[in-house]
Amino acid sequence: MSKSKAAFLLASQTLGKQQLFLWTFTFKDLLSVKDTRKRWNHLLTLLLRRWPKLQGLRVFELHKEHGLHVHLLTNQFIDVNEARRLALQANWGRIHVTRVPSEHAGYLAKYLSKQRAECLRRWRLWAGFGAGWEWTKVKDLIRETVFSRIYRGCKEWKQWQGREKFFERMALARQIMLLTIENGWQIGCGPNGLPYSSFEEEDFWFVF
Repeated sequence: MSKSKAAFLLASQTLGKQQLFLWTFTFKDLLSVKDTRKRWNHLLTLLLRRWPKLQGLRVFELHKEHGLHVHLLTNQFIDVNEARRLALQANWGRIHVTRVPSEHAGYLAKYLSKQRAECLRRWRLWAGFGAGWEWTKVKDLIRETVFSRIYRGCKEWKQWQGREKFFERMALARQIMLLTIENGWQIGCGPNGLPYSSFEEEDFWFVF
């Protein structure tokens, strides 16, 4: 799993605590990637001006035949007709929206698994938008951080294999990271310098 995809999954988990709506914005005609991005920036400005509390995640998807599409996950239902009017104002084409269960918040991560096209290099394939919430950024997972070291310690302790229960794993590592910072624990250890394996997982949620 790439760091970009992992960061997106964490961000979508945060956003997914609320009701979600999946939007897709497309064009009737094939446009260059650069022009599409400019039009997206224009549309996002219009959307946030109309709905200041709107929050969400944006993912670019490049079709070989249909150019660049933009997918959104938003935590607020906005009037489709009004959104369509703004999209036309920003020179966009079709709009499609559907409700998404919070447990499917990471659905758009599948587009991040595709090989990055040359024309999208140095572009952010996804990004968060809206005030009032913090989404996990790729840079948060790139450095040799306290979190990454704690995650490895948890992986050895719990003998994690494969990619099952990704969100549960990340939540446990994040909880232990907060406790480590608050209590000054040595990384890889809990209270009194004892290794993680000396405790039950529940201890890190309800005891310390």
